[in-house]
Order: sequence, then structure tokens, then C-alpha cells
Amino acid sequence: MDQKTDAPLLEPTWSRREFIGGLTGLGIAGLVAIFGKSALVTATRELVGSPVSSGLIHLYALDYYYVPNYMTWRVGDQLEVIFHNQSPTHWHEWTIGRPHANMEDFPAFGVLNADGWVHDFWTGVHVTLSDPIGVDNFVPNKAIVTYIGPKASYQLATGGDFSPTLKPGGSIHLSFVVPDKPGIWHYGCFVQQFIHYRTGMRGILHIVR
Repeated sequence: MDQKTDAPLLEPTWSRREFIGGLTGLGIAGLVAIFGKSALVTATRELVGSPVSSGLIHLYALDYYYVPNYMTWRVGDQLEVIFHNQSPTHWHEWTIGRPHANMEDFPAFGVLNADGWVHDFWTGVHVTLSDPIGVDNFVPNKAIVTYIGPKASYQLATGGDFSPTLKPGGSIHLSFVVPDKPGIWHYGCFVQQFIHYRTGMRGILHIVR
């Protein structure tokens, strides 16, 4: 036998905070679906910035990307960057400049022009190099460089932007004060006539005051 109850049905209630939170969650999910994670991360950085890196930073080169691929530095901070080549098979370098390299006229890969950076970030910057392991070559360009240990270990070369190029498993330690060059800079690997850069081996450096 069915039994009836006079208890009233309870309707769900939403607080203002829950309602706004729900809409925000739906909005984020929609953005991810439309633009993808990468674009959302970039948009978020532009809105709220990113943490300022300080002290010791480890920068890893892999095939064909950097970890991290976005850094924020503050003018006047003393930084120690250890650049590691984690690739088991490929040589990689680290260059910083602006604007992006010109990507035109390279027969095998469409349009690509290996002109390098128009402005080398390291020009006039005092930087100390130490602990070179597996350095293929190092181009100081117009940086003011102090070398710790025998210069032969750095395989000094000329031509091109400031760039330590490391053999697989190599590493090098850079020590410097962040120069007064605020704004957005780019970093990348131009090995093999910019093929590494073209295939995604690049990052963004944001200098703030």
C-alpha cells in the first residue's frame, strides 16, 4: 500500500558565491575547449603576470623545447642560471634577444631566414661563466665576460649572438645582475640553421622593474 507524506519538497538553493563560482568554472572550461591550454596559460600570464625568478635558476634544453619556457626577472637582481642540455643526442644553445628571428627563405623547411636577433640581450652585460661541462662552443659577442677556470674549456668562438652551445649532457653556470632592459625578450636555440627554433625551441623572458 502506498503511503503519502505531507513533507514539502526541498528545492536546491544557490548562494551568490556558488553561482559566480559555477559560472567562472564553466567559463574556464569553455576557454580551454575553444583556445586550448597553451593559449589560456598565456592569457592568464598577461592578466596576472608570473612569479619573479630569483636566486638560482635551472634552465633545461630538451628536444625541442626549454623548461621553463617563460621566465620573469627583476632589474637589479643577482641571478645564477645553470643551463643544462638534457638531450641524449642533440647539441643545443641558449640565446636571448628581440625581436623574433626572421622566418623567411629556407628551401628545405619553407620560409626561414637565419639572421639571428636584431638586438642581443647580453650586449654590455657583465656575466661570469663557470663549471663548463661539455661545451661545444661559446660566443661572447658584446657581453663583458669573466671566465672561471681555463678558457680552453669554454671553446671560445666568434660570430653571432651571445650563446653557449652545449653537447648532449653538457652544462654551464652563468652569474649576472639583471640589466636595466625592461620588457619582453625572447630566447631560443638557433642550432642547425634555426631548425630547432622553428620546431618550437623558444621561450619568453619578461624583465620588470
